[in-house]
Amino acid sequence: MREIKKNEPLHSQVYHIVKEMIMEGKYQPGERLVETKVAESLGVSRGTVREAFRMLTKDDLLVQKDNSLFVYDPNAQDILDIYECRKSLESLSAKLAAQNITDEQLDQLECIIKESKEALSNNDTHKHTIFNQQFHDTIAFSSRNKQLINLFEVINAKVLYIRNCILKERTESFSVLVDDHEQIFLALKDRNPEKAVEKMNNHIQRSLKVANSALQKEFDNTGGSL
Repeated sequence: MREIKKNEPLHSQVYHIVKEMIMEGKYQPGERLVETKVAESLGVSRGTVREAFRMLTKDDLLVQKDNSLFVYDPNAQDILDIYECRKSLESLSAKLAAQNITDEQLDQLECIIKESKEALSNNDTHKHTIFNQQFHDTIAFSSRNKQLINLFEVINAKVLYIRNCILKERTESFSVLVDDHEQIFLALKDRNPEKAVEKMNNHIQRSLKVANSALQKEFDNTGGSL
């Protein structure tokens, strides 16, 4: 967990610390968060935590029920809806990136793919998750569309949370997803918007199938309730 620093606004630091804990599963889906307990654990005021919680509520990572706040706990339909939104958003991102990406950004993508392969060979799923995120972030920023980037960041936070804490995507899918990244990269390098959209659509559709499979497995394990 990150430590509180004096040179940053306290509420912003608490926001990032609690968000990181949610993303890493240290706070479980559906778990109730109490201002006083979080304030005591971080050594800050309840007001500071309240402001951080307000920011996390805007991100939809905390949900208010009556007078209490709970960690976001999406149902199966919520998850599929988010992945459908991701598909449309990232397809547009790929289309615009093919038109606007710089040589430097292409080099970044090529480096990320190389590092992803190394992480796979070392069976380092944590690093692979980071590189996967960097790959999609780079394409989004390459679109040069500020509104798209803002929307992408909101959806992406939920996708990362769902992947890490709910679906726990299977490692056997990683090698296939890296191959997809390589195909997307080649389409961007060719400056081919249609091909970039096609390859990105295929990639997100494959992720959606992984999500569906994981949801079905969870559904079976819980005796038909999710």
